[in-house]
Amino acid sequence: MGATVRNARSYKERVKLNEEREKMARGVMRKMSVEQLSELLSFYHTMGQICSEVLDLKIHGLVTPQ
Repeated sequence: MGATVRNARSYKERVKLNEEREKMARGVMRKMSVEQLSELLSFYHTMGQICSEVLDLKIHGLVTPQ
């Protein structure tokens, strides 16, 4: 029972922290220009593609750790 309570408390703290981070990020982005937001979106899209490719390679065992 104790571990369940600790895990629930830890989960709630992480959720609250994530909500605070999201609120801060939204505030920063509201101040950004359209061009800056477009560049940011493009960057994260590219990073998502790269991450997906590397993850796929790792899942299939085609990448050796350096």
